[in-house]
Amino acid sequence: MLRLRFLLDIAFPALAMCLTGILLYSAVVSDTGYRALSSLKREAAEKEAQFAELHARRIELEKRADLLNSKSLDPDLLDERIRSVLGYSREGDVVISRRELDRLLSE
Repeated sequence: MLRLRFLLDIAFPALAMCLTGILLYSAVVSDTGYRALSSLKREAAEKEAQFAELHARRIELEKRADLLNSKSLDPDLLDERIRSVLGYSREGDVVISRRELDRLLSE
């Protein structure tokens, strides 16, 4: 009778409190707890920002590639690209070197 009373009054409540404490500690501090969740949310927000930036860049590059498509070739864009890559200029064009441009802008 005394053992049964000891188990019901002291042992089971103490065991339940210990179990509750372990579960609460795990819920907050463990690898799958609240701290890990907040860390993962922060990382997800950073990745979403990177994704948005890359998506915008991709759309920009797709538009530029469409302009260079042979079916819808923009002559002005083609002329611009040829001049910038090869360094050509037409007769009568005004050419400003990069150093000169930087010097003029810094004034």
